[in-house]
Amino acid sequence: MPPSYEQNISKHFPVIYWLHAGFESARQGAWAVQKYDAAIKAKVMPEVIIVLPQALPVGWYVNSKDGKLPIEQVIIKNLIPHIDATYHTIARKEGRDIEGHSMGGFGALHLGLKHSNLFGAISAIAPSILRDLSEEPTYRTYYTFNCDQNYYEEIGPWHLAKLNARVLNWEKTKLRILCGEYDSRLLPALHEYHEWLKKLNVEHEFVTVKGAGHDYREIFRGYGQCVFTFWANGFKDF
Repeated sequence: MPPSYEQNISKHFPVIYWLHAGFESARQGAWAVQKYDAAIKAKVMPEVIIVLPQALPVGWYVNSKDGKLPIEQVIIKNLIPHIDATYHTIARKEGRDIEGHSMGGFGALHLGLKHSNLFGAISAIAPSILRDLSEEPTYRTYYTFNCDQNYYEEIGPWHLAKLNARVLNWEKTKLRILCGEYDSRLLPALHEYHEWLKKLNVEHEFVTVKGAGHDYREIFRGYGQCVFTFWANGFKDF
């Protein structure tokens, strides 16, 4: 909760949904929350509520192909309405953003691009968006995608960007993608995705962070104050 939440009950606050990486938990976001909280108190970024969903270790923030793990449905149909009904939120696109790291970065892109009417800004930190499902170890993907490349592509950020390119620009959805310069596994795919977005005329920010690998903290530190100004410029002055 932001510092003035309890003191100003008439004020409504924007929300950032923060998505953890694979084989991590919502606790992974505690470090990010501390840094964002310090930036809020320093008035570098606006006051926000930060929500850290506890997803499955390898759920990818989508509905599994077999329908047994409806993670996307739970987030969109249950979690977001619950947060808006329970807390003083700005319950519309302009007051709702999403960020994720690695698997959570895939999730941020999937949810943000697919549900562009719900999210005003998308921040994908080292998102795991390899083109070929076989490039991911089966133990990370089987329970979600069931080794089905077609399903992986259908719900993935490459296809969703193409499908919703005009809407994203028309709705002025903010999009940033950050990756460490030493993240040799993902960086080639993210450069390709950057060119893909340019081809689709989807406005976005793509930054290779010096001195960082795949680690969220390294990327966060290496990107400096721009980490916070993205949110400062993303939320309007409510």
